[in-house]
Amino acid sequence: MGPRQASDPNAMPLEDFIAETMNILKTSPHATEICVERVKALRFAEANGGYDAFFKNFNHAMTAAAGR
Repeated sequence: MGPRQASDPNAMPLEDFIAETMNILKTSPHATEICVERVKALRFAEANGGYDAFFKNFNHAMTAAAGR
C-alpha cells in the first residue's frame, strides 16, 4: 500500500505477513481461506456479534492515528 503503510505503526510488517501466510499454507494445505491472526478479529466480527464494537474501535484508532 505504499509509503503510508510502510510508516504506519499499525500495519503488519510485510516479512511477518509473508512468514505467517507461508506457515499457514504449509500446515493447512487444504485451507479455503488464508487469514493471518491479526485479521481474524475483523474477519469474524460479524459472525460473533462483535462487528459494531470492532468497527467503532477501529475507526477511533484510525482517526487518532491520523491526528484528526
